[in-house]
Amino acid sequence: MIEKILQELGLNRRESSCYTALLELGSSKVGDIIKKTSIPSSKIYEILDKLIQRGLASYVIKSNVKHFQASDPKSLLNYIEEKKKNVEKILPELLLKQQLSTKQSVEMYEGQKAIFTLFTNLIANAKLKEQYLVFSINEENKTDQANLFFKNLAIRRKEKKLDVRLLKNIKFYIKEKHTKVKLRYTKFNLPQGTTLFRNNVILLSWGESPVAIKIESEVFAKQQKEFFLDLWKMAKE
Repeated sequence: MIEKILQELGLNRRESSCYTALLELGSSKVGDIIKKTSIPSSKIYEILDKLIQRGLASYVIKSNVKHFQASDPKSLLNYIEEKKKNVEKILPELLLKQQLSTKQSVEMYEGQKAIFTLFTNLIANAKLKEQYLVFSINEENKTDQANLFFKNLAIRRKEKKLDVRLLKNIKFYIKEKHTKVKLRYTKFNLPQGTTLFRNNVILLSWGESPVAIKIESEVFAKQQKEFFLDLWKMAKE
């Protein structure tokens, strides 16, 4: 357990084994350390040097022979703090690289529970009045299960106070009252079950076993949003 945590802090297997052995042995000659750890003699000095460089070990010379010992375990806190400072130094550059990169990914979700989690996570940190655009599923393709799903999802969107816009085909015109939802109809055949939010495009197919595909792409999402908003301008309320 101890060696595993030491390895998580950045020590390799032999370094963590050597450090714990030094704690148990106290001031020791190389031969005793090799016997305790089974580390080859050809590697032991290299490992001890690395521990010394990290401030986790030291040595004294007695009768012209080096005796090694572990530093106070509290020195691990200094080691961790030093690693933290090093990360803080490069953090601004890492964040810049992240911002400059174009993240793209495709994920697939199966089943109502997994898909509901996908949508709730999508808007978990949504900001007030963020655009949430939907090419609605036609009524003929909705089941009672689907209606319940979308009702619960609408509640989550309402809690976030999003700017929700739904586009439907005119042949499925039904006079509805939507709270906080803008609804319009168009004569165009729409890409059913498509949701656009931020850089995400979600394609939803609702059947006996619902399936959703989440595409994260700034370019693709932008194209889909432009298409949606062009249709929105021409659609009827």
